[in-house]
Amino acid sequence: MMNSLKIAFIVNGAKKKANATMKEIRHVFSGYSIDIFLTRFSGHAIALAASAVSGGAQVIVSVGGDGTLNEVLNGFLQGCENTLPLRRQDLFLGIVAMGTGNDFVRNLENKATLPELKRCIDAKLYQKTDIGMAEFTAPDSTPGVRYFLNIADIGIGGVIAEKISRYSRRLGATVTYQSAIFSAFMTYSPQPISVQTDTEQVRSNMMGLVIANGKHFGNGLGIAPFGEINDGFFDVVMLKNITLFDYLLQMNNVKKCKPIRHPEVSYSKTQSLTAQSLSAPLPIDMDGEFIGYTPVHFSVLPLWINILTAGERLVERRAVI
Repeated sequence: MMNSLKIAFIVNGAKKKANATMKEIRHVFSGYSIDIFLTRFSGHAIALAASAVSGGAQVIVSVGGDGTLNEVLNGFLQGCENTLPLRRQDLFLGIVAMGTGNDFVRNLENKATLPELKRCIDAKLYQKTDIGMAEFTAPDSTPGVRYFLNIADIGIGGVIAEKISRYSRRLGATVTYQSAIFSAFMTYSPQPISVQTDTEQVRSNMMGLVIANGKHFGNGLGIAPFGEINDGFFDVVMLKNITLFDYLLQMNNVKKCKPIRHPEVSYSKTQSLTAQSLSAPLPIDMDGEFIGYTPVHFSVLPLWINILTAGERLVERRAVI
């Protein structure tokens, strides 16, 4: 008997296994009404997700990495705005991790696989999750707005994201990310930034400024060890006069998602943040992708979307229809 729930899968078409993945989706969800959409270019997932929501899909599933998830999130919200903004409260976002880093799903209790997604749907398991909103300067100098689930950062992170976009990933995610990080440290120096949070204003030279909803970025680097995706706050990490030597010394702690014990590193929480470069505009990285430049304003949207996931600590039970 066919389940009446309508599910749209947005699959990263750049992945070599895309065709095999679509075959697996049809097999695992044979009892559901499903649509499968394959992305063809950067930004395509935004349009596909928005169209799926406008077309009546109740579950939108991102099948790819953090970049695909970011686009699907933005299309998901765009589709809600195009129909009825409050409709997002009755829609659900699913995640199947098939990317290079898959950093956001490290915050979830379960593995982001197709069988696990089906189990969460059948058992009606989900959690409400915060998202971040960024208002910034787009590459064409026009005002830009974009949403994110995981992490945004300013400075060296944008440089690293730009380098990764040009690197071959045949050697794997870890080598690709570490090569980009080492290269960036060799060419980038701390830049003067003014940062205003809910509780403080800081003016300092910074290697990087991290605005985190989740804990990890860069293929498992635990940059925000105190981050929680449903606490209503960003975790802010200021990396000031940090060198490549400092990074190498602290790498073990970062990989284990432990706090960095260094006088040039600070942690705080805030619900909003404004960052302004005191020299040239600085690049902004969002979920591993370059999106634009400072100045930028970040806001938390608490418990804004429903993510299909399991876990006794974070789960909220409700009919997924």
